[in-house]
Order: sequence, then structure tokens, then C-alpha cells
Amino acid sequence: MAITVRNLLEQRSLNLRLAVEGSGATLDSPISWVQVSESADPTTYLEGGELLLTTGLVMPDGTPDAAHREYASRLAEIGARGVGFGLGIQHEHVPQWLIYQCEAVGLPLFTVPLATPFIAISKTIARGISDDTHRNVERMYRNQQRLLRSVHSLDPVSTIISRLAELIGGWTALLNPAGGIIESSHHTLPVDMDSLSDVLAFSVLGEAKFTVAKGYDIAIFHVASPNRQTLGYLVAGRKGERGAIDHPLVAEAASLLSLAVNSEAASNRALTHLRSSMTRLCLEGESQSVRRFADDVWNGLPVQPLAVLRIIGQQDALEDAGRLFEPFRRTVAKNDNRVVFGIVDGDMWAIVSQSNAAMWTQQLTRTGRLTVSQSSGATWIDMPRARHEAYQAGAEALTSGKALVQYGDGEGGATLEGVVEPSLMRAFADLKLAPIANLTFDLSTGPHTKAGTARTTEAAPATESSSDETDSGTQVRAIDVLWAWLQSRGRTEEAARMAGMHRHTLTKYLGVIGKELGADLNDPGTTAELWYACRFSRFGGTLK
Repeated sequence: MAITVRNLLEQRSLNLRLAVEGSGATLDSPISWVQVSESADPTTYLEGGELLLTTGLVMPDGTPDAAHREYASRLAEIGARGVGFGLGIQHEHVPQWLIYQCEAVGLPLFTVPLATPFIAISKTIARGISDDTHRNVERMYRNQQRLLRSVHSLDPVSTIISRLAELIGGWTALLNPAGGIIESSHHTLPVDMDSLSDVLAFSVLGEAKFTVAKGYDIAIFHVASPNRQTLGYLVAGRKGERGAIDHPLVAEAASLLSLAVNSEAASNRALTHLRSSMTRLCLEGESQSVRRFADDVWNGLPVQPLAVLRIIGQQDALEDAGRLFEPFRRTVAKNDNRVVFGIVDGDMWAIVSQSNAAMWTQQLTRTGRLTVSQSSGATWIDMPRARHEAYQAGAEALTSGKALVQYGDGEGGATLEGVVEPSLMRAFADLKLAPIANLTFDLSTGPHTKAGTARTTEAAPATESSSDETDSGTQVRAIDVLWAWLQSRGRTEEAARMAGMHRHTLTKYLGVIGKELGADLNDPGTTAELWYACRFSRFGGTLK
């Protein structure tokens, strides 16, 4: 502990006498240094925190002159710890006006007898400062050693966080790159991490920032890996004004966290592969196969009913999502939010409790780097269906550009347009209808192809036709005939009216179309594909 005015007065060898006690806070505040001055305004030589020694060589005995009227108030304003007045040189007693001034501003004042040289007081203060420095170095060394030993614990990240909070006398938290809490020293933190979002906007790798919020001195350090990858942020706080927290100790903890996280890289890779394989089994409805290993892999299984999340993004964004889900780096208060997660077929898949799904999707979509889709409610046995729903919703999200799509929500949630990419839809449709793309029927002569090759059927003979040989009013495209039949859901009479022909003629033309396509028009699957093709093909159906 640094020496104070009270400590000086307790030194019997100095034989000091208190004339004005001043404020208790000033009397017990540490002295940063000692300064001897006979100037009427010694504040020019002070920075704050010093003890002033003077013999009052230029001080009047009676009333203060103009130069000394604000003597004590100037010293108190700059933060002097007190005044030591030497007797026997110029004054036998402390001038009464100086006593009044010190009492008015709460500045401690004591007398120094002629037998006590000022150098003795200076040496006492210097020894106190030196001893305090040595004690601080010893304390810092002990604290650093305790932090270093944390790296070799079973869970180094958690141990570093809790031990740092103990050593600084406050609280600490490790945040992921998205700002969510991975690990914290307390179940409830006095400062909301969301309120620090602006401070978390680091522009320089390894940068540190300091702020004060809700009466806490807060230090935030950017935690980065040796290959310059952002691992997260270390936030530490202690009650008090700016500077109350031990910044060097927090900085060392940030470095140790970087090493601790990277030292787990090899084991993390193995764990990642294991999680991927086990997540695939769960999605296939084989959760019973992995249940007994779940505590070691994910810290347990989520509670039913469940929801499946498909998380799509770049590799670094998916890795951040994995850190967000990491069960062994969250506080005890958050361990109830268990998640089965792993990389499957290039995407991150997660199985969460349906009651917690909104919380997870909000955190995952917060940065705008991930696209998330969510299934409807499901059980473990129902996982294949939920996986299919999440996959379809993910396809719609990619097509629509939405950050989050829940299966069944929205106008396009269950349509092919919302699930299949438009260019793929058109490509399929064009290939499906390519055999009849140029096939036309003349209501007077029969089917024709613009390729010039005559084809005959039992229904009607096929002949060459061109725009100048055939009356366009008697021609109808094969695709239009097919589209009319599909729109009428196979009802011949209605389709014939739409196409403007007799029902027997329509039936014969459909036979030709089926032969050209090599398809059975009575098969429901075939008709569904043809409806899809007519709906989206660039050849299109022109009949209304």
C-alpha cells in the first residue's frame, strides 16, 4: 500500500503534528511524490497527488497578501495530498490565515519541527512508494502465475474466465464474433452485452477498448488467433471509475485465451467430424444410436418438441455458428439450451428445442452472413421429415434472398417457384417438351412438324406446312393441345372446347403427343411433370 498523510503522522521518528485534519478521503489517499516549494503558487510544479513541504519563507504572519489569498484552494483544486509546514526557519507557528484556508477546503496541514529535516520525510515517502511498487510487482507476478496455471486445467477457457474475474475483483465474459456470450464468470452480468455493440466494432486486429457503463470500469480486448482470425472478445468489468481495473492482467488473459483456444484445434477437428457423423444419424431418425454419447459430444440432447435448422453460408461464417452453439463454453445458466449440431453436406445443421428456436435464429441471422431455414415442430422419430422441410425452406431462402425462412410460412413457402432456382425450372421444362416443341396440328389435315419431315399416324396424316401454304387459323400447336388437356385435369370435353376442336380429334392428337414424348399420359406422375413443364417452359402454352 502506498504511504498516506495518516501513515506519515504515525511515524514517531518524524515527530509531526496535525494542525488541520482536512477531509478523511484526502488524509488516507496515497501520496504520489513529495515537493518542496516556497512559491506563492506552487501548483505550477505539481501534477496532483503530491505532498507539499514549505517553511513559509514568503508567507506573511498576519493577513495573507494578494498572492496568498487562494493558496490552499489552489492546492486542493490540483489534488495535493496535504501541506507540511516547517517551523523554526521563518515562522514559530503556522499563520492563522493558512489554518483557516486549509479548514475551508479540507486540505490536511501538519507541522514539521526544526529537528526533522525535510529530506527525512522525502525518504519515508520514497520508501513507501518503492515498497508499494514492489508489492504491486509481486502481486502482478502471482496473478500472472495463477492465470498461466489455468491453461493446463481440464477446461482452460472456463478457468481463465472465472479466475480473471476473481483476480480483478469483478466480472468477465468471453463473447463470440457475433457478440453472444460463450463463457462468463457469473450467471447474470451487471452490464448488458448488447449495450456494448458499438464498442465491439474493432477495426484493428488485437485492439483494446475501454469504457465506463453503469458505474463499472470496462475493458474489452480483441481475441485473435495466430493466423489473424477473430475468435471473439474478452470483456472485463470492475466497480469504479475509469482505471479501476487491472488492464495488464486482462490483456494477458486475452493472450492466454488465444493460446488456449488454438491448442484445442486438433481435438476440435476430431470432435467436428464426430459431430457431423452423429448429426447425420439424428437427421435420418437414428437418434437412439447416438443418445448415450450425446452428453460427451453436445452436453446432452435438446428437449422435444424439436425444430431442425439448416444454416447456409461461407466456411468462416459456419465456423462462427459452431462457436455460437458450442455447449462447453457457455455459462451454466445457458446449458439448458442444448443443441445437436454438425456440418452435413456442406451446410451446418442444428436440432434445437422448438421453444428456443427463435432465440437461435435471431443470433444466427444477426450479422447477415448466414441464411437460416427452420422446419416445423417434430420429434426424434420424425427427423427425416423435418430435415426435408428445412432443406426446402433453405432453397426458398436462397432463391428469395431472405435471411430466415420457416417452413410453411409466407406466400411461396410450399411452391416449386419458391424452392427450385428459376433457371433450373426452365431448363427442365424445355428438355421435357423439346420433342413436341415444333409439332403443330392442322385441324383440316392433321399433325405437322416445322422441320419438314412428314409423319403419319392413324389419327391423321402429317404433311409439311409453312406460313404461306397453310391457313394459320386452322393450325394449333401440340403444346397448346397438351396444356388445354392438363388445365382441364384430363376432362376431354372441356379440353376440346378450350382447344377449339372435336373431342375425338383431341383424343387422336393426344395419342400423337404421347408417342412423340414417349410418355403415358394416363400416368399421374407423368402428367404432373408435363403440367410443370408447360407452366414454366419458354415454349409456353398460349391457350387461356
